[in-house]
Amino acid sequence: MGSKDDWLQDEAEFEALFAEKSQEADKPRYNPGDEVSARVVHVGERFAQLDIDGRDGLLDLGTSDAERPAVGDVVKGYVLRYKDRTFEIATGMPRGKVDLSALYTASQSGMPIEGRVAEVNKGGYVVDVGNDVRAFCPLGQMDIRRIEDPSELVGAKLMFKVLEMRDGRDPVLSRKAVLLAEQESLAAETRKSLVVGARLRGRVTRIMDFGCFVDLGGIEGLVHVSELGYGRRRTSEIVQPDQMVEVEVLRIEPAVGDRRERIGLSMRALAADPMETALDELSAGLIVRGTVTRIQPWGAFVEIATGVEGLLHVSAFGKRVATPKEMCALDDKVVVRIKGVDQALRRIALAWVGDDKLDEVRDATQEAPKVSLHMEVLGVAAPQGDEGAQGEASQGARERKVAPPAPKVGTLLDVIIERHARFGVFVGWPGGGEGLVPFAELGVPHGTDLRRNFAIGSKLEVVVDAVRPDGKVRLSKVKAELAKEKAEADAWLSKQQSKSTDDEVGSFGALLKAKLGL
Repeated sequence: MGSKDDWLQDEAEFEALFAEKSQEADKPRYNPGDEVSARVVHVGERFAQLDIDGRDGLLDLGTSDAERPAVGDVVKGYVLRYKDRTFEIATGMPRGKVDLSALYTASQSGMPIEGRVAEVNKGGYVVDVGNDVRAFCPLGQMDIRRIEDPSELVGAKLMFKVLEMRDGRDPVLSRKAVLLAEQESLAAETRKSLVVGARLRGRVTRIMDFGCFVDLGGIEGLVHVSELGYGRRRTSEIVQPDQMVEVEVLRIEPAVGDRRERIGLSMRALAADPMETALDELSAGLIVRGTVTRIQPWGAFVEIATGVEGLLHVSAFGKRVATPKEMCALDDKVVVRIKGVDQALRRIALAWVGDDKLDEVRDATQEAPKVSLHMEVLGVAAPQGDEGAQGEASQGARERKVAPPAPKVGTLLDVIIERHARFGVFVGWPGGGEGLVPFAELGVPHGTDLRRNFAIGSKLEVVVDAVRPDGKVRLSKVKAELAKEKAEADAWLSKQQSKSTDDEVGSFGALLKAKLGL
């Protein structure tokens, strides 16, 4: 008979063994075909060692087309078998290891299998999945989108899911199901950064007359034709299918009822505004060729560079006309002269020249200035009487040179919005002053459409934030609101203190009267 110490040691070992068995029993059990998530603990040349809820796993890296995982990564796969206390995992069932039994397991578990497209017929594709086993994939199950030329996929190795097994035979496959699952996984990642104002990179998937659809990563958004860029061009002239583009998220409209989620995107928001360049570079007297884009009773709009339009007023045709249609038609190429450039109102005034009058008005002794805009410059006009080569724009420029004194920092101003820029709004105030309210000082979320929220001609209350040495004034709507709130708070506190003082004086006076018997 053993000693008491031996008995206690045996009991401790029994409890430890019992606890170990209990832990093993608590661990989840997996069957072939089950989907699992596992953490990578070691990566070798051919296999990756996994930790599956405390149990050992082995991932055959040869069965996956994905990038090699790193230690610490979490991977998803399917149980192939349990052998030698180790789960053998694969991201999909490789071709050559498939039989009807394995296909049935894949149909129950959703495990993808690899197959090679052997041929295409009227109804779909015949797919070789290995071991003399062939399956069928209907045309509508081969892709998320319509395939223009089904024969181009013959010979391709692709991943499929088994939709059904008819009587344990005749497997029907779907590649579309695999693509949709990948799309959902990508969409979950994309949504982490999908907010209004976010700048993302995507792939053009479809081109329509009204714009193009862009895949942001499992989620599609629409770039309306008006947001493709500056100027009036067809969608196909700007982007092509499968082209990678940079976009900014303008709006996100959640799904309501039967209506799907809508995501509005913009390429224009990330492009430089050519009108800003035009206002700085163009001057009166320049002769250019442009395209008539719009005709109104009072004049015709002419695009002289991509995204840069000027107005050819009905009075600027050189003779009396009842309507611009007497002189030009939509999409006509016309020769015009720049009469003036109004930077404050972002307007370019044009005058009619015409091809037949070009030689008469062009100044052969003066060379046309270089401009960075892509435009057809034909020369510089000779002096035009009272207008002259400088024209109305130069007159305005001379007037603007005499700038009013800049207001002091901290001054509150009531201003009028005059024009927009990507980085803020330009405003003016009585006396000819002009300043900029940067985007960050407008108090609106990033990505807000300034043209919709701050209309030209509307009023703002701002405070002078800074005055540069060159006289340019930086203003702030946010700080004006804070200053106004502080002034109101100070006024209320001052009123309360004054009231308190009056109460104290009144109480003292009453006591004094009582003492004197008055």
